[in-house]
Amino acid sequence: MPKKRFSQNFLTNASIAERIVEEAGVKAGETVLEIGAGKGILTHILLNKGANVVAFEIDRDLFQYLEEKFKGMNVQFIFQDFLSYEGELHFDRCVSNIPYHITTPIIKKLFSIGAESATLMVQKEYAQRILALPKKKAYGSLTLFVQMRYDVKKLFDVEKGSFFPVPSVDSTVIRLERTEKWTSQIKDMKKFEAMVKDAFSHKRKMIKNNLHAYEISEEEMLKIGISGKMRAEELSLEDFMNLAKLVLS
Repeated sequence: MPKKRFSQNFLTNASIAERIVEEAGVKAGETVLEIGAGKGILTHILLNKGANVVAFEIDRDLFQYLEEKFKGMNVQFIFQDFLSYEGELHFDRCVSNIPYHITTPIIKKLFSIGAESATLMVQKEYAQRILALPKKKAYGSLTLFVQMRYDVKKLFDVEKGSFFPVPSVDSTVIRLERTEKWTSQIKDMKKFEAMVKDAFSHKRKMIKNNLHAYEISEEEMLKIGISGKMRAEELSLEDFMNLAKLVLS
């Protein structure tokens, strides 16, 4: 049975799993990382596509089931938490229906271990937030957190009835393609992300007020095209990069 503590909602719609693999562009002979194998519906389709699969699964009650179901196939199961795993991983792309409550840490770790491409099923609201454009309600620090690491593309929505047990939310499949464009400009990622969070700390306040502790003048902001009266949600990722060059240099 699915376990709440692992945020388990097993995908039961095989056609959705097939579409995920197709949209991910998986090719025969590639090694695919799967985070959260569950009962193996996605694993099975990846193997049928000719991929070699490295699959993480944390639920001990599924260990024997998965080992027996996929015995002799090109899959390596790692029965532990992906986030705490410290071994080396070599793969061409990640294709996963990930636990929704740890989506951001998973994306951060994928980037840190060098993942070039990841096709992920995430909560629909989460997808809306990371796909958001400036001046939109969903736009915020999470948007920038992901977009500075990956180019994000929405692939398709998935209704809640495609899972067991049926969750309370709908889902969206997204594809992330790694980019170094922004991260290569940041000397101290922790300080940059702290600045962004501060900027969004009070969404109705002007940027000059949220960033008052950084001692940046309105004149300096105007030189890079930012009015101190603007709100954080009006600033693009490029604007924040320019701010960082002034504040964190």
